[in-house]
Amino acid sequence: MKKLITTALLSTLAISPLAMASGTLDEAEKAIAAGSDYGITHFRSVELDDDNEMEVEGWIEDGWYVEIDFDRNGNIEKEKRQKRGGQPWGISADDLRGYLDVARDNGMTMLEEIDVKSDGYVEVEGDDEGGRELEIEFRLGEMTPIQIDRDN
Repeated sequence: MKKLITTALLSTLAISPLAMASGTLDEAEKAIAAGSDYGITHFRSVELDDDNEMEVEGWIEDGWYVEIDFDRNGNIEKEKRQKRGGQPWGISADDLRGYLDVARDNGMTMLEEIDVKSDGYVEVEGDDEGGRELEIEFRLGEMTPIQIDRDN
């Protein structure tokens, strides 16, 4: 029994790195373009999933908040809309591209997620060319990182 449990645990640990969701920075650009084409004006997050989907969240006109899953070709697979009160908030497609450029300049080659936080920060998470996790944090509206965390 111990041998079976140990084998199962080691197998899980061996494949767990493969379960990380990420895609190339070019695929991140496709996600931003797909969200813009859909009509998102205020992006809240872009996530590249391990099942070949891109999830984009943000605001479109008339106060609708949308969550859209695209395939890697930019085709809509699932969409959810919510009418929310208050003003739309988030960042533009150009600002997202700016944060991606800074992440690329700091060694990021694969993106997991860009997340615009309500507390005024932007987090970019991904991997460097060696497959090590890289997290970069910014103050909203500034393109100079305030924190860079690299796994060794």
